[in-house]
Amino acid sequence: MARSATETDPDHGSPPAAGARELTPHSDQCLGCGPGNPAGIAMRVFREDDAVYCDVAFADRHVGAPGLAHGGAVATACDDLFGFLLYVVGEPAVTGSLQVDYHSPAVLGTTYRIRARLERRDGRRLHMHATGTDPSDRLCFEARAVFIVVPLAHFQRYGSPESITHVFANASPAPAADSNEPDPVKGQPPP
Repeated sequence: MARSATETDPDHGSPPAAGARELTPHSDQCLGCGPGNPAGIAMRVFREDDAVYCDVAFADRHVGAPGLAHGGAVATACDDLFGFLLYVVGEPAVTGSLQVDYHSPAVLGTTYRIRARLERRDGRRLHMHATGTDPSDRLCFEARAVFIVVPLAHFQRYGSPESITHVFANASPAPAADSNEPDPVKGQPPP
């Protein structure tokens, strides 16, 4: 199982920042943060002001090339961390696009600090950025994503929206989409 930082990370050498609070996993089986998923990354995520972060060490089951994390595992960690920015935004959203730039290999067993923040919002589009640094604070990967705000009912098609309402407990209604703008999730104009 991937090791995620708990109270103190021996590689980064610091406890969660003062005022940072741990956020509840998206679900028990979430690939990124689910504590009950044996194939997952088991990320523990903290909110600090309007940013989120976690410390992650990829395990043998996340291998790509020998000794290195698979790029898809790194992308999964970034995408899941972006999902935690929804606690900050307070609205449900889905990944519209994700781009990861790999500056150096992610070595198995090395702890990486991944930080994410919302850069800007354009209507329903949330533009996000994340960085992944090694214990010497060297940038190893970074990611950008655009999440699309959707109604909570969007999740009814695929499962129980009640299982994720804890993320949006203090949510305000999403802004209405421009009536001429196609729905980025469905690809058609809204009704």
